[in-house]
Amino acid sequence: MKMDQIKKLPLPKSPGCYFFLNEKGDIIYIGKAANLKSRVLSYWQKSANHTPAKYSMLKQVDDIRWMETDTEIEALLLEANLVKKHQPPYNVALRDDKRYTYIKISTEEEWPRVFMTRTLDQAGRYFGPFTGVEAVKQTLKVIRQIWPYRSCKTMPKRACLYYRINKCPGMCEGRITKKEYDRIIGQISMFLEGKKKKVIEEIQKELKKLKKKKEKTEQENPGIENKIHYYENTLNNINRVLEHTHVLSLMDKYASDVVELAKLLQLPQIPERIEGYDISNIFGFQAVGSMVVFTQGEPDKNQYRKFKIKTEQGKGDTDMLTEVLERRLKRIKENSSQWPDPDLLIIDGGKQQLNTASRILKKLSLDIPVISISKGDALRSARAKDKIFFPGQKEPLQLPLNSPALHIIKRVRDEAHRFAIEYHRKLRGKKYKN
Repeated sequence: MKMDQIKKLPLPKSPGCYFFLNEKGDIIYIGKAANLKSRVLSYWQKSANHTPAKYSMLKQVDDIRWMETDTEIEALLLEANLVKKHQPPYNVALRDDKRYTYIKISTEEEWPRVFMTRTLDQAGRYFGPFTGVEAVKQTLKVIRQIWPYRSCKTMPKRACLYYRINKCPGMCEGRITKKEYDRIIGQISMFLEGKKKKVIEEIQKELKKLKKKKEKTEQENPGIENKIHYYENTLNNINRVLEHTHVLSLMDKYASDVVELAKLLQLPQIPERIEGYDISNIFGFQAVGSMVVFTQGEPDKNQYRKFKIKTEQGKGDTDMLTEVLERRLKRIKENSSQWPDPDLLIIDGGKQQLNTASRILKKLSLDIPVISISKGDALRSARAKDKIFFPGQKEPLQLPLNSPALHIIKRVRDEAHRFAIEYHRKLRGKKYKN
């Protein structure tokens, strides 16, 4: 299909899922969007920078269909359920299985937990796969605003903070019966299956029964009244919370930030995997290095790595950075499957740190784009202007605060800094305990 044909389609601006079909009528790809019209049109924009696999897919598109949803979360869940059902070839071809994320309900436990996982086993119920980790996290937060559920690995003896803020029903202290909790888990399961309407119908049906029971009861019954109040709140929360949650818009923003970054750096392709590095120490003591990974603009914490620096005390930060980068980048030469190749390196620091990274890349004969970012006068306040250094350029670049490229660079840098400090403090704590 061509752009003039796409423009004639009555695509809505609402959330939902879209389907690309080939000339045989087979679904070759299913996607989700906060704005169906905008998302589908983006594939055929002249500025679109697609991978060879995506270009191949678009050449086969002969028809486009779509399904609208009331909210972005429902579009996210609908896509996962439809991909599992239809197994479109390009949903598999365009994504790496290692990045799949699932929501699990541990039905094998007496009091099932609800949590995010990348590991599948025979026990429990799984919903997904999802590729957006942040979207899954937000979805779980939203579900918890509607239905309180258990997420702790080990049942505590006393109710925790989640119970006190109404995010867990407190089964550890007998605050809810097994039957009542099973009903909550059942409703969460139906919602994750994309059956929001059925969930609402069941709640409305139960609410109607309780109100009739209340009318027949001559005396006040706190138990019935509490249940009525609970179900009314649940119905209100389903509509209110879902309407104001924009998980797909967030994913689209992260993805567009990476595209703008590729344009700014004139990269040969959009960086799928970005690695950020930082060093943390106190005058050379307990020195550590951090490597964080962003995949498609989102933090991929399973890929994070930390380094306990072996460099002798008295060496500078650049020597420590050298050790960290050499230990990591040598993995590329070893073809380690546990350490996929990066498309871009972001170093926390200035020109000196950038030169160090460039020197190591040259030494190892690796052609990987690299930049560094630093605050003026070593400040980390929000007002301090960030300076971005490029190899071969004397003067740093200062991007406007609203720059999408700056957003993703800063997010990677700040996360690397946070992760390094966290590990450094952990080592210091162990030392003082001993």
